[in-house]
Amino acid sequence: MNSVISIRFSKEEDMQALMELDNIAWVKGTTPSDEIHWDSAAQFQIQNPPGSMLVALAANVVCGYIFIKDVTPLPSNRHVAELVMAVHPDYHGSGIGQELMGHAEDWARSLGKTKLCLRVLAGNSKAVRFYTKCGFMEQGRLIDEFCIDGELVDDLLMYKML
Repeated sequence: MNSVISIRFSKEEDMQALMELDNIAWVKGTTPSDEIHWDSAAQFQIQNPPGSMLVALAANVVCGYIFIKDVTPLPSNRHVAELVMAVHPDYHGSGIGQELMGHAEDWARSLGKTKLCLRVLAGNSKAVRFYTKCGFMEQGRLIDEFCIDGELVDDLLMYKML
């Protein structure tokens, strides 16, 4: 894609497109649950209010997002943020993921975070390669954590120090 990429915080008018992206991105192979599906933008917005995530736009089309959240409510864990991201499959390999990641790292630093972590299914090799390219390392592996369509799948825990 040769479109100009812009990154900004989510707005109410993004909710429909973000909901549709979620329904496309979180499928077998990328999530351990077949229950991640939104029926309405209003439902999506309850869990993801405007301003809670960074949105990537290419030619004014929502094509990805990333958000960070606290891992636990414990004061001793405030320096760590977990991230979740999705990029529309049509935009994979376009640099949007790296743009989102860079902005998320800056956002996390501005919140005083010094460590990012994430979870990814071990079988999602494309995502594992992407996160490794972004500087994430495996810090743990939950062996046979999920049973997906009768197959046991490991859950990788990855981290990056900021």
